[in-house]
Amino acid sequence: MFRRSGIFICAFLVMFLFVAPSFAAFPDGKPIRIVNPFAAGGAGDVEVRMLAPLMEKHFGVPVVVENMTGAGGRIAYDKMYKETADGHTLFYNNQPALQLGEFLYDGRYKGNEFTYLVNVVKDSRYLLVLKESPYNTFQDLLEASKKEDISCAVSGLGSSGHLGSVQLVLAGLKHRIVPFDGTAPSKAAFLGGHITFWIAGYSELKALLADDKIKVLATLNDRRLPPYDYPTLSEMGLPEVAVYNMRGICAPPSLPEDIKVLLIEGISKAVNSEEIQKWAAETDRPMLFAAGDDYFKLHEETTKMVTDALPMMKESIGKK
Repeated sequence: MFRRSGIFICAFLVMFLFVAPSFAAFPDGKPIRIVNPFAAGGAGDVEVRMLAPLMEKHFGVPVVVENMTGAGGRIAYDKMYKETADGHTLFYNNQPALQLGEFLYDGRYKGNEFTYLVNVVKDSRYLLVLKESPYNTFQDLLEASKKEDISCAVSGLGSSGHLGSVQLVLAGLKHRIVPFDGTAPSKAAFLGGHITFWIAGYSELKALLADDKIKVLATLNDRRLPPYDYPTLSEMGLPEVAVYNMRGICAPPSLPEDIKVLLIEGISKAVNSEEIQKWAAETDRPMLFAAGDDYFKLHEETTKMVTDALPMMKESIGKK
């Protein structure tokens, strides 16, 4: 009888070892750390800190957000590329910063080798001029650029605004690219009338419209984006220009498949929860949910956009 029971117990233990990972990716109770490559208080930081408590509820372990800033995100991406892929360390991926760091500044990581879990937001950009500007349409600005000194403020070389500015040159809008150290100084230069136009995201756009300080000449996307109904360049018969910051949760390379599946399930529930969707609607947050392979396809599209513009971006920073 004892021998029979021993055989049964051994068989049960073997079965447990094989099936346990399928229902418990975090059995040790260790916390999940989400690294944000950009500063506290920014749009991406707010988003990931909204998601963290909902992820905690699902996974049953603490979810801690850590800011790891520097070099346009390259410091964090380089560290995440070498991090152990066990599901306990994730990061809030910002594209095209990831691609610009890799291809423009020779980042020590390969973006296509990260594990793409769930995209959260796609924050598109808009082309703005001041309220008192003589240009009322993009066509006005385009014609003026053929004979006048037109300038654009960007939040640093290698930023998404810099990428957008280069795309606008390729679309026919001649202008000088004027880099600043961050969003605040580029915005100040624009509002001070020192710069002709500025490429802004939805959060800046909302505040400036409320203050009645600007005119929006174009949506820099392939389609109009509610609640801001402004024309795209393709509607005007011009080459399409897409400028955005796309943010989502990724993991280091080679994450085991069972942990990947469990993480995608839990993060998806958090992103699509009633709490997050209500908050997104109240704040005009431009949500774009994509998980797993669908998220990786978005990464590939962004990579192509960056590599297409790369020669001119390198030229604009004096790099061969």
